Amino acid sequence: MAEVLEKQYSARKVAERQEQLLALAKTALAASPADQTQVRITATDGALTRFANSTIHQNTFEREATAAITARLGQRAGTVTTNRLSEEGLRTAVQHAFNAARVSQPNPDLADLPEGPREYPFQVDYFENTAATTPEERAKMALAGFNAGDDPAFSAAGTLYTGQLNYAVANSRGIEAAFNTTSAKYTVLWSGPDSSGYAESVSRNVKDIDAAGMALTALSTAKRSANPRRDLPAGRYTVVLGPECVATMLNFLCWLGFSGKDYNDHSSFMCGKIGEVVTGPDITILDDGLDPRTLGVPCDNAGLPRQRLMLIEGGVARAVAHDVNTALKAGVQTTAHDTGFNYPLPGNLILMPGNMSRNDLIAGVERGVYVSRFHYTNVVDPLNTVITGMTRDGTFLIENGEIVSGLTNFRFTQNILQAFAAATGMGAELVYHGTFWGSGSLVPEAMRVEGFNFSGKTEF
Repeated sequence: MAEVLEKQYSARKVAERQEQLLALAKTALAASPADQTQVRITATDGALTRFANSTIHQNTFEREATAAITARLGQRAGTVTTNRLSEEGLRTAVQHAFNAARVSQPNPDLADLPEGPREYPFQVDYFENTAATTPEERAKMALAGFNAGDDPAFSAAGTLYTGQLNYAVANSRGIEAAFNTTSAKYTVLWSGPDSSGYAESVSRNVKDIDAAGMALTALSTAKRSANPRRDLPAGRYTVVLGPECVATMLNFLCWLGFSGKDYNDHSSFMCGKIGEVVTGPDITILDDGLDPRTLGVPCDNAGLPRQRLMLIEGGVARAVAHDVNTALKAGVQTTAHDTGFNYPLPGNLILMPGNMSRNDLIAGVERGVYVSRFHYTNVVDPLNTVITGMTRDGTFLIENGEIVSGLTNFRFTQNILQAFAAATGMGAELVYHGTFWGSGSLVPEAMRVEGFNFSGKTEF
């Protein structure tokens, strides 16, 4: 079986698949009577091994291919998605998209599709071993994580995903782009009677994932937070936030303000703030799909080459992300952030690091809280960037610069911009947290924040 998979995902087969997708896109373009047409084809293979109670209980494999066809008639547009990728299926979808455009309402903010051809800044990595990972190989990795446990009171749950993505986009104005990439993601949660610990790892190369090491990290957190103290009340504390928490706040900040659509609609916290101070001076946030550490891809969903975009620099608001439509309305140039959903958004965020270690940040706290992870986070006040959620999977009391015990969890209600303004130190090492296909964030390994608001207390 492994030999068959290796042949199926060989470099030659991958190159052939890329050419096939572009040929299908051109077939659809040639069949379109519209003024302008765009075709996006996405094909994925994804395999998942799931485990709970330190036992593998599910293996799945899914193969999916879809084409999204957009037809333009002047300021009218219609989009149809199909998984019938035969020539007949594509021609039918093109006609449906054309008919949808004919009956749609005119959109004065609809920009022309981008012109090509374009040059792309890099060729994304593709790892045959990741695409061809067998169920037995995933099981071996999962078992390596289970074997990290030596206490029957603790058990592991989680997932191991491996897969490949094949993508092509073309339009009637000369855009042609295609790429192939792979992804692997491991998550593990160790749980005991009154504590838990979590870890994850994402890479294009499955060999980079150290399942046993991640499992040991999660298990260590679970054991260290056992027998938690319940006597620390809700209130404002100096906190040291782990990378999961920092990534959560950064991603919510992105959703609440970095989209050009929200900016044009006056529903972004960045409205009226470009060029003004919005956070502390140590906060610099950019979107950079060109940085290989972000696992970015060469183009956006309109086929425009990726570029670096400064969002907040030294605490000062600089820009938001635009696709061609929101850029036209705003009177600016597109930043190549088309997501395919009429909602441009950065997908390769970087929060620039500081110069301290996690231990240094903890050592500077007289009395406070270390938080490993946030859970069930939701928006309270979008324009003021207020979110709420729970701590989870390792909450600790810090006293005199040391972690002294686990704590039961808190509910927090916090303004993200205020938290970033109150940051008094950030880790020097960057940690990646993301999803499968080139969307995630690089964040410092820890961040220290003064006056973080714990608005409620739990009994667990």
